[in-house]
Amino acid sequence: MIKTLSYAAAFSMVFGAGAIAGTCQDDVAKIDAALKTASLDADVKTEVTDLREQAVQLCGAGNEKEGVDVTAQAKALLGVE
Repeated sequence: MIKTLSYAAAFSMVFGAGAIAGTCQDDVAKIDAALKTASLDADVKTEVTDLREQAVQLCGAGNEKEGVDVTAQAKALLGVE
């Protein structure tokens, strides 16, 4: 029983982390697409670009949760879901 629960927990961690990483990549792609067409003043565009770069760094370093949080901030500034 304990062995089965251990396998289930490991399975959840591995595939759960992949889902977050995919979300991070999807969010960065949405930000990139929105930046191409958005009419933003220079300060907001700089802030969004900085947030995007932070998210890429965080996700690349394995901090997917923080990366997703940062992409959420950037998407909010862009009005993207």
